[in-house]
Amino acid sequence: MSNHADLVQDMPPFTGSPSRRSVKGLCTPPLGTVRVAFVGLGDRGQTTLRLMANVPAARITALCDVSAEQVQAARSLLATDAGVQCFSGTAAYRQLCCSSEVDLVYVCSDWASHTAIAVEAMRHGKHVAVEVPAATTLEELWLLVDTAEETRRHCVLLENCCYDPQLPATLASIRSGQIGQLVHAEGSYYHCLEDRWTRWRLDINRRQRGDLYPTHELGPICQALEVGTSDRLQTLVCMDSSAFAGSETYQRHLGETAPDFQNGDHTTTLIRTALGRTILLKHDVLTRQPYERRLTFIGTHDALTLDDQGRPSHEEMTRRMNARLIECLAKGLPTDSDVYDLATWCAVIPLSRLSIERGFAPVHFPNFMRG
Repeated sequence: MSNHADLVQDMPPFTGSPSRRSVKGLCTPPLGTVRVAFVGLGDRGQTTLRLMANVPAARITALCDVSAEQVQAARSLLATDAGVQCFSGTAAYRQLCCSSEVDLVYVCSDWASHTAIAVEAMRHGKHVAVEVPAATTLEELWLLVDTAEETRRHCVLLENCCYDPQLPATLASIRSGQIGQLVHAEGSYYHCLEDRWTRWRLDINRRQRGDLYPTHELGPICQALEVGTSDRLQTLVCMDSSAFAGSETYQRHLGETAPDFQNGDHTTTLIRTALGRTILLKHDVLTRQPYERRLTFIGTHDALTLDDQGRPSHEEMTRRMNARLIECLAKGLPTDSDVYDLATWCAVIPLSRLSIERGFAPVHFPNFMRG
């Protein structure tokens, strides 16, 4: 999908009856078979489409992308395209959201368009699953929360690292008291993107500082700390290195100079929870160090570390995530995470930027549940 940074500002206000009822634990009528539409059919969208097509209770009913060629390429991946609606063009997602043949809109477009598409879908009665990050500003996050509450639709973040097959045993050990009382957690995401860079993602890093991709680590950590139930994120401090590699990376991939490149090579974020636990996040996608996605949980008696070193595969985690999401919608169960989790995890992006802009000062998390 192309960049849609202006779409949220152009959207009319929601005209339904305002509701401030929490959607925590929301159950909606069971769907049996879940009719799924995909918006955004680049590499990520096509990979996920292929995996979703093998989920028994899911049926692909609509495809959408700015590019008609991408839509046709995605359509060719389906064993049968009978009855699949196809939409292409900059605002084609609006047509898709009006379709009566869609229950769930799966958003795999560029980051800047995520919120606008998700809000449009919920306002038309669809459930929404949004690739990470779902939003990059506090205004967008509040809009997602408000719309989910007003429409009573599920709005979940597609954070597949929460479905790492190693994670359930780690969480069970923590909750059984094996390491004592959990007091601190650390998460690192080191991923030299190189040939995975796109212009829109490089431009985001050129314009913005902060941890722009925190949820791979923070989602599982928040599950361990039971953030959203017994605890909540309260205060954040962020510090970054200078942008030593950014300009060179921009020049190498786009052939253009970028002396104003903003995002630091290495970003470190420290968070304190309401119960006094701490979280350390480390993010680096620019330097040439080996891939690392590591979680460490420190308790009063012992510690546990989960280190995938590039394993399990992205596809394996996505397959597990999709199967569980479809199961919840098909059976009318609460989803494993909700719009409040989405907003809390993604809030690190604007809050880390704000902390840096204020001279690495502490900033406070909004209470998205208002409770």
